[in-house]
Amino acid sequence: MKFEVIPFLSLNGKAAAAIAFYEKYLGAKVLFKKNYKEMKEMNPHFSYEEGQDEYITHSVLEIGANKLMIAEEEMDSSRPWQLGNSSSLCIQSKDSNVITSLYNSLVQHEKVTVLVPLKKNVFSPGYAIIRDPFGIVIQLCVTIHDF
Repeated sequence: MKFEVIPFLSLNGKAAAAIAFYEKYLGAKVLFKKNYKEMKEMNPHFSYEEGQDEYITHSVLEIGANKLMIAEEEMDSSRPWQLGNSSSLCIQSKDSNVITSLYNSLVQHEKVTVLVPLKKNVFSPGYAIIRDPFGIVIQLCVTIHDF
């Protein structure tokens, strides 16, 4: 049975800006993107608050060899939306030039916070952690493993 597991980010009104950020700083390719206004045109029963025309109802990005989905809504509507500290995106490559280039691209943005600067550690010849302008933690890792 073939299937894929895709990380899904709920960004509470910041999805369009996050998509633009990932396009510019990580070279993401938008495979699919639908905003609230477009969804309303498809489904007249779809409702949203005034001023949210450009909010993203669903998107799929391709970053490197993987996909990432981004939208606005929380996944568990029984709880208030909250950005968690229990997950991150991990970008890895055996090519240290790729990781160095991505790190250097990301840290150019004034609202990126470097949590761990790119350097060698016990498990990687190059490892860093940043937090993007939307609160998403991204690990960058030069891997020595074949996964």
